[in-house]
Amino acid sequence: MSGPVAMNGLDARQVSRLCGELERLKRDALAGVRRAAGELKEEDADLFRDGGVSGDGALAEAEFERGVAGAGQVRAALMAIVAAEQRLKAGDYGLCEDCGDVIGYARLEAQPAASRCVRCQEQAEKRGGPAHFPG
Repeated sequence: MSGPVAMNGLDARQVSRLCGELERLKRDALAGVRRAAGELKEEDADLFRDGGVSGDGALAEAEFERGVAGAGQVRAALMAIVAAEQRLKAGDYGLCEDCGDVIGYARLEAQPAASRCVRCQEQAEKRGGPAHFPG
């Protein structure tokens, strides 16, 4: 893409600002993935030290599981950011994946990787279905 262009109710300045925010979020998420991977390696070593059967081993296992869950959340956030970047390239950024309506700048400013408008996101959360992160 040569430069931000207006699309789907967003002017070029707004698109540029949102692209910058997506890039920042992506850098932060990648740093989080690297940090979580390092922490998991340390926790993994702690878990299996002394056979992992003592009370300390159980605590290490619980901490390891929390680390895995946190890493999963960071991964989901990164995937949502990458998907938003793909929508930008395709010209679909800012359109709700469910209803096709314009998402709106205020929502995208709050959640640059949002793939649904507020109404559809609320409906998805009420259904208990997969609510895309960060929504």
